[in-house]
Amino acid sequence: MNKYVAADGTVLTDEVIAQLAREAELGFPNSKLSRDEVAPWKRREPMETHSIRVPARLWALLELRAAEEQLSTSEFARQALAQSLLGGRAA
Repeated sequence: MNKYVAADGTVLTDEVIAQLAREAELGFPNSKLSRDEVAPWKRREPMETHSIRVPARLWALLELRAAEEQLSTSEFARQALAQSLLGGRAA
């Protein structure tokens, strides 16, 4: 028998999996779904690739923060640029 562990460390036993399946079949009762705002550049604009020169130490910080936020380095950099240049306003 395989042992499966969720990202939060919960061991997924047969009983846990059966309960999750029951909840899914019922449409996840007692759950509240919300829609996150999609970043404006994903909704309205095509993406372009641009190269920038970044010191290794700064790039390492970018990678670290992106990992902490569970984002790709590109997504984190886009968010940081938008926050810095637009003050969080939509483009």
